[in-house]
Amino acid sequence: MISIAFGLVLCLFASAEAAKDASALVAEGEKLLGAGQLEDARARLEQAAALEPGWATPQLLLGRVHEARRALPAAAAAYERALRADPDLAEGHDGLGFVLGQLGQTADAVSHFRRAAELKPDLFEAHYHLGATLWWTRDYAGARPALEAAVRLKPAHPEALYYLGMSLRQLGELLPALENLRRAVAAAPKLAPAWLQLGVTLQQFGDMGGAVASLRHAALLDPRLVDARNALGLALSLDGQSDEAIATLRELVAQNGDYLPARQNLGSALMHAGKLEEAIAVYTDLIARSPKSAEAHYNLGLALKQKDDFAGAEASLRRAVELDPALPDPPYTLGVVLWQTGRLDEAATAFREATARRPGYADAHFMLGTVLQQQGDAKGAEEAFRRAIRIAPDSAEAHLSLAQVLRRRGAAEAASAELHEAERLRQKKADQQAATFAVDLGKRRLATHDLAGATQSFREAVRLAPDDAQAHLNLARALETLGHKDEARTHREEAYRLAPYLKLAQADH
Repeated sequence: MISIAFGLVLCLFASAEAAKDASALVAEGEKLLGAGQLEDARARLEQAAALEPGWATPQLLLGRVHEARRALPAAAAAYERALRADPDLAEGHDGLGFVLGQLGQTADAVSHFRRAAELKPDLFEAHYHLGATLWWTRDYAGARPALEAAVRLKPAHPEALYYLGMSLRQLGELLPALENLRRAVAAAPKLAPAWLQLGVTLQQFGDMGGAVASLRHAALLDPRLVDARNALGLALSLDGQSDEAIATLRELVAQNGDYLPARQNLGSALMHAGKLEEAIAVYTDLIARSPKSAEAHYNLGLALKQKDDFAGAEASLRRAVELDPALPDPPYTLGVVLWQTGRLDEAATAFREATARRPGYADAHFMLGTVLQQQGDAKGAEEAFRRAIRIAPDSAEAHLSLAQVLRRRGAAEAASAELHEAERLRQKKADQQAATFAVDLGKRRLATHDLAGATQSFREAVRLAPDDAQAHLNLARALETLGHKDEARTHREEAYRLAPYLKLAQADH
């Protein structure tokens, strides 16, 4: 009995010494891993694992060593061994999920990230990896709560803010998207993709000046980021800076011949600048490179239509309709061409196809009503015009056309009301155009240091269009420069009330 007891003591002592040695090896291995000495770290951790085969920590750290060595299958095997030792090890599930994602096993990766987040709700990496992976699989609704949890845990983590901003934008929530992208570039001022997405979001708000500034910054930070230069070219074109847009896109095409989106935007910039022959050449070349691009065929059809080549436009638009059964613009524009060439029945069919593809397509409903009115179908025309107005209540043309139909049907009072509304909207549109001109004039005066003249122009813009947020904002800036702080504050607050995104858009680039 004495010898058995002594043997048991020796055994326990040996086990304790092994655990002590393993702990020391793990500590040393983790330190070497942090220093980037991967081979030495691996040796220490493998020794620890041999001493303590049932201990998860050495295997977890070995997984990270193999990840750093880009030995992904070995990393996955190490994480699996860690989980066999401790099935509830959240870090093990997160590590295995990350490796599986890189190996293309996305569904399994998502499962492990979810399990890690359940086991350890304060593990930032689990929520972040889950959200980013779901974003890449285009599950934006699923990505959102995971990324929101990640941002709560690390409010200044730029990539988490970036992915959350992009998810929110895809879900149509532009204001919170803008807020998170702003926070992303504040947290990481050199994160070019965040500046790119910030610019794209500002463009969606209609803030072309802010979009151009952000996209310029993205392209400056990373000239290899072709998406940024492509988006910059498009924004410049939409902002009326045609020469620079064309030059930017030509350079991008010359340097990246296989990057077809730049060719699309180059064609559009040329078309907007009135250079139809050059645009047609670009689209023809693009179709030769990508014969099944519905967008290329559609854009070629648009350019040919502007050139009054209706036969060529019709052929290109019909091909676009065939290639993409979801796009609503090709059947709409085809309908316009058919209407312009006097084929009303075919035009009506095309407009109905456009509204089937996009039920909220106000212009297509309006054009369908126009065709039906010409065909003598007053009831059908009235229905189409009313649908257009429900979608776009500020359309003066739709109200005017509805008034004409109602008058012919003998509904004089209703026709008169629609006519008055059409006139009100026409005047509002004219005032808005005049206000835009006044704002542009004010900016030109500012460029020549005519502060008093600029202020006068901005005041005129606000008078013409009291609901124009940009007019209020420009007037506020001019008034601040003049020292009229209280009045400036009033107009700035009104601008932010009318367009809340502007408050977020004012950060310096």
